This record gives sequence, structure tokens and C-alpha cells, in this order.
Amino acid sequence: MTKNRYTKKYILEDALKKIEQFKPNNLDKLIDLLDCSRTTFYRVIKTDSNEYQQIFEAIKKQKTAVVLDAMSILRKSKNPTAIITLIKLYGTDEDRQYLNQNINVNANTTVNYEDVKKLEVNINKLTIEEQRLLNALLDKIKDE
Repeated sequence: MTKNRYTKKYILEDALKKIEQFKPNNLDKLIDLLDCSRTTFYRVIKTDSNEYQQIFEAIKKQKTAVVLDAMSILRKSKNPTAIITLIKLYGTDEDRQYLNQNINVNANTTVNYEDVKKLEVNINKLTIEEQRLLNALLDKIKDE
């Protein structure tokens, strides 16, 4: 093993390559894939360094890409169980919270105005792409 293997540059490049290739959903899984040990990683890549932040952001970006792909497939799927599992693994806490809600559209209940307003506020926080996905899902539900 050469000393070059343990440079910031080498570890950063290896990490970014492994993120792209294997799409780990957290830093621990990424470190398991790297050519260096966990101890070496944290000795060379300090948690307050630009390299650490770059790796963290790359994982976050990759997770978002995986979730968006899964959501795209979900819109086309008749059996979404595997896709929902992907969203639970890669999604944010908010994504998982939405997936865990059990909604009975046939329930005979009253509608609370305050609850509707909260939902409206949350919907307004969605990005344009997320609003487009939501509308597509609503259209699909309406058509079935």
C-alpha cells in the first residue's frame, strides 16, 4: 500500500466515485466501501473539513436522485411495494412520514378546516417538480 492512498485527495475521489457507483444512503455504508479503514477515513477527512462536507452533500444529492427515480416509477407502477421501500430507505423523514400515513378515502368523517389549511401550507412548500408529481398521482387515483 502506498502512502498516496491515504491522502485527502485520494479518499475524496474514491468516496465520490463510490457514491456514484453504489449509491450508499449514509456515510457509514460509504465508508464500508472505501479503500481505507474507518479510522483512516476520520483521521484524514475531518468532520469540519470541506472534503467531509463535499462527501456529505454528494450522498444527500444521490439520495434525492434515487427517491425522485423511485417516485417516477411509482407513478407508473401497479404494485408500488418495492418503490415505497426504496423511498423509506432513501427518503427524508418527511417522505417516510407521508408513506406511513394510513388514509381511508372512503371513511365517513367530517373535515376540519384547520387540518385542510395545514395541508395546503405543506403543499405550497413543495417544489414545482414535487407539485407536478403530486398532481400526477392525484390524477392517477382519480382515474382508477
